[in-house]
Amino acid sequence: MFGASQSPSVESQTEMSALGSSELVDALQSTAARQRERLERMIQNEIVPRLMLSHRAGPVPPSIASAVSRQLSDADVTAFVDAIRGQEDGLAVQYVRDLVATGTPIDAIYIDLLAPTARRLGMLWDADECDFVEVTVAMGRIQRLLRDLSQVFLADAGRLETVGSVLLTCVPGEQHTLGAIIVAEFMLRDGWRVLVGAPWTEGDLLTLVSAEWFDVVGFSVGCENRLSTLKREIRRLRSASRNPNVRVMVGGKVFVDDHDMVSRVGADAFATDAREAPVIARSLLAAVASASPTPLGSAREGISGHGELSEAIRRE
Repeated sequence: MFGASQSPSVESQTEMSALGSSELVDALQSTAARQRERLERMIQNEIVPRLMLSHRAGPVPPSIASAVSRQLSDADVTAFVDAIRGQEDGLAVQYVRDLVATGTPIDAIYIDLLAPTARRLGMLWDADECDFVEVTVAMGRIQRLLRDLSQVFLADAGRLETVGSVLLTCVPGEQHTLGAIIVAEFMLRDGWRVLVGAPWTEGDLLTLVSAEWFDVVGFSVGCENRLSTLKREIRRLRSASRNPNVRVMVGGKVFVDDHDMVSRVGADAFATDAREAPVIARSLLAAVASASPTPLGSAREGISGHGELSEAIRRE
């Protein structure tokens, strides 16, 4: 394969004959250099990463792991939905284990498998193709998988200096917290102190932000018809917040489809997915820090350490 050579074409021979000896040497050297470069890229980008994964030779850098792992497709989501809805409780677990074993990054499993599966289940529910019990069991399995994957996902983050404090929630009255929980994993991994959950009543959210300091509040929005409620809650949240400079981040398909909706509901920014959320949150924190003469954190009490994923206000 690597040692095989091909005879020059007639056109190549004609071109070479037209060259002087020095030009011919330069041309051959240039061709050889290009071939060496292609071979080096193949060894670096394909052969070495696959050997590292097959022999588990220490931690594999994320860039290499993602280069050799297959991309999750709609077919994978369909197969996983079938597994999560199946009678055997271990089918979904085994499906995810197989993905991890072949080098699929956990962040891809979160974003490209679990989140689309939850949306697919919602579509099946809306179409009356699965009942309440089936959806409840399937979502329970997804949340157990999240807990299991979390230990691995957060393990290599190390002990980070706390970036800030974030509350991740949804619009009062909604109970779909899976998106917020996935975002929480990425925020924790980035060093944030995180509180996540769904307020049972409208008063719960206001009570919480008035009692505790949050640098950022993130809303996960599932339904477009809840946007007017979200706009009202953001306005009330800013008035009640213990932090006068609290920043509000939103996420959900409605904001991806219409970026102008972010400002219309009174939010400061939106994140397209959980990977982007820590970056956006840090940028909001930096903007406040550059605009405020008072050092951030001077009003925070009891915020220290890497933080823990808390669901203190979840009452599902």
